[in-house]
Amino acid sequence: MGRPREIEHHEKVLGVLGVLGVPGELRVLRVGVGIALSLLTGLVAAEDQRDEAYVTTSVETTLFSVNDGEAGALVSGLGSAVADSFTVISLSPDTPPVIKTTYGTTASTLIGSPHAAIAGRFGIVTNHNMRIDAQRNFVEIEDTEVGDSQLAVVDLKTGDVTATLQIEAKPWLAKTHIDDERVIVALSDGWLVIKISATGTIAKLTRSGVGHPITSFDLSSDGRSILAAVGAISGEQWLAQFVVQADDSVKLLANTDAGNFVVDAPFSPRIAPNGRTALVLNSGGLSDGVLDDVLVVDMASNTVTALIPQVSDGLESLAIHPSSTFAVIACLNAMPWSTTSHLAVISLAGEAPTLLSTMPVEPLPEGIEFSMDGEQLFVGSTLANQIAVYDVRGMKLIPSPFVLPVGEGHAALGISFDP
Repeated sequence: MGRPREIEHHEKVLGVLGVLGVPGELRVLRVGVGIALSLLTGLVAAEDQRDEAYVTTSVETTLFSVNDGEAGALVSGLGSAVADSFTVISLSPDTPPVIKTTYGTTASTLIGSPHAAIAGRFGIVTNHNMRIDAQRNFVEIEDTEVGDSQLAVVDLKTGDVTATLQIEAKPWLAKTHIDDERVIVALSDGWLVIKISATGTIAKLTRSGVGHPITSFDLSSDGRSILAAVGAISGEQWLAQFVVQADDSVKLLANTDAGNFVVDAPFSPRIAPNGRTALVLNSGGLSDGVLDDVLVVDMASNTVTALIPQVSDGLESLAIHPSSTFAVIACLNAMPWSTTSHLAVISLAGEAPTLLSTMPVEPLPEGIEFSMDGEQLFVGSTLANQIAVYDVRGMKLIPSPFVLPVGEGHAALGISFDP
């Protein structure tokens, strides 16, 4: 296992002091505190620099980036579409990242909540044919570059597509159940629950119609509760709680009480790991020149209890720290004249949720996830074609000098751990 690093550092300091001529019995007790601390700090910094030759994680970690080749042209209005792709990134405690991008085997889309599902060794890619026209309306497009409404299952070890499922309804988002086999899929008319076999085939379990589109949702860490954004993406929208039943059907529990707050464009809900609170971006996932709010939902009472006003324009996705004490939100700021996007840090530790800080980030931030231990944050960028890595110190984000490259047009991010 090697010697503890703290012991090695102290021995190095004592050795340096000996070279300086300090008697052995006085090297620690009589040396100037400032000199000792300075030397120790320098040694620690030097060793840290050696350790930081590449991105590592505390446990084996897989990142799954789904990339939409239309994204660059769609966002900038320039150029033409390139091949859709997905990127699999394997991170570990002691070896460099292993990164592989596979092109042209799956269709994917930037339009929707940017979270991707991983079930065991398989990633799930959702695609639909809804796009945004010049008037910012959602329209259906029939085109080979856009692809069909379908689910695709990808073997993250080999890069092979092991199964596809064509769906008449439009699949907006998939989330993996705690059992790591079932996958809950939000559709344009309700819910689909499937099971992924050990060989990557799809077993169709249940279809639960609700008569309204489910555009985004989150599943609680115990696999019981769902908080979803419901309603037409260009019409009335609201929040609702659902429950996954024993027969794998999904049942409406109740619409969420908006309380004294306005819920008009709920998007990308996330339930805290402790299951008590959820955050919802009241933005529709689009920039429109107006600063958007974040809603706070009490899961027990199914009520909106607080609002964090004017966080940023175009709130796209969020990740809640494993401690449930704070969250980080990816903010698009994607007006044509914008020069940068942002990350916003929200404290959940006090009596009232608070916007703590905002920092610039490469455009456009989409998928965002914490590492298993909460000491790192991964943020995918659509236009920079990369996943940025941040060290987490308290509620402060420290950018790593390293990034993880992905295919053109990062659109969604999934993460899994093998502790």
